[in-house]
Amino acid sequence: MKTKSSLSRIGWSLAYVVVAVVGLRVATGSPPSAGFPSPQQERSVTRKSWRVEPVKVVAARNKKEEKIELGKAFDDDDDWLDGFTVTVVNNSDKTVTAMTVEMIFRREPGDSRPPVAKELHFGPSPSGREYIYRDPNKVIRVGKTADLTLSPQNYNNLKRDLEQNGYPNSIKRVELEVTEVGFEDGSVLRSGTLYLQDPNNPSDPTKKVPARRPPRAQNHRIGITPERNGITSPSILLKASFT
Repeated sequence: MKTKSSLSRIGWSLAYVVVAVVGLRVATGSPPSAGFPSPQQERSVTRKSWRVEPVKVVAARNKKEEKIELGKAFDDDDDWLDGFTVTVVNNSDKTVTAMTVEMIFRREPGDSRPPVAKELHFGPSPSGREYIYRDPNKVIRVGKTADLTLSPQNYNNLKRDLEQNGYPNSIKRVELEVTEVGFEDGSVLRSGTLYLQDPNNPSDPTKKVPARRPPRAQNHRIGITPERNGITSPSILLKASFT
């Protein structure tokens, strides 16, 4: 009987210690122990649309969700951007050679600080000198799709940048916007304005001239892009993967 009584007292003592430790962590705001998964919360992926879009974001996914429905909430943990992948489709009548999709992290209502934006690239910028050295086989042909994926290294960099800019550990939403599209003929659609290759400098991708009027061809119809004032874009560029 004494042995059972002693074991009972020891058991209760251990229980009190566990309760005390948990209470201390809650009181001091200590993070949960490593190894415990973050709780499931509602997340969402939305996209900014142009009135007419030659290249359009049509899908997203991550390591756990094979299909994330754009504009609708879904449950996932705090690592939901790990392996984040965006799928785009070329709805134009010309081959796409380069493009940029921005991941925009809006602040909570009432927070006046500018949002952080990260870029996913399909090839080098069509307006940069490095465009000359692009892989000519990596293109998006008419009616075809391509995937732009957040690499593991850049995912870690993204988490660091968000933390340094005062974001909470739990990111609930991301907004996608196609900001630049380059075409095989050297033209570029950027921020709602169409630029053509400068005829006096046909081999220099940095030389573009604004189109005088929106052409009627499907891939060069001009829509109005949303207002993008006040977006902070850290210098790191996220690596794209191709299909």
